[in-house]
Amino acid sequence: MKLFQFPHSHYSAKVTIALLEKGLVFDAPALTSAYPKSPEFLALNPLGKFPFLQDGDFGIGESEVIVEYLEDRYPQPALLPSTPEGRARSRWISRFHDLYLGPQLSTLYFGLSDGRASDPAFAAAEVDKLHELMALLESHVAPTPYLLGESFTLADASLVLSFWYVGLLSKAYHKPVLDTAIPKLAQWFAAVQQRASVIQVLEKAQASLAG
Repeated sequence: MKLFQFPHSHYSAKVTIALLEKGLVFDAPALTSAYPKSPEFLALNPLGKFPFLQDGDFGIGESEVIVEYLEDRYPQPALLPSTPEGRARSRWISRFHDLYLGPQLSTLYFGLSDGRASDPAFAAAEVDKLHELMALLESHVAPTPYLLGESFTLADASLVLSFWYVGLLSKAYHKPVLDTAIPKLAQWFAAVQQRASVIQVLEKAQASLAG
């Protein structure tokens, strides 16, 4: 099994955590920023996007599709709750991440590199959107200790690296999202950071950014 990914990508992190939590053996080679558009990779995935999982003769892209495939193909240990309601809540959190929080973090991240962050109007509007998203998420969770109860799920996996980016990027824009504003999520993050899968993903993301 091979995972094509960037360690600093919050979408890749979701897949990596799912693989580690399921105890699956996989290779995640170090790749250059140009590799997604290489003929070699485009032959596997014409969209040229990471993450992409190759499992034997089967290949699939898009992080949420990949983790759902892993849940179906390798059901133990389960990373989705057993009830329809619990599974729906897990998927809602994952979708909230992929459609709203993740893109907002990307806007802030690239704003730092392309100069938009120096525009006060851009900075104020975009970091305020981040604060609003975190407040909304805070109102929808009640960690005990994980987002959906005592078991770690795909909902947790989807948010791990992005929550770390929330702190990093909001500070870079001089308007940090404080733990006091999101105490339930702060408590959750303290709990998930004890897991070996999360420790590994956070360490590799930080090393990737530093490099």
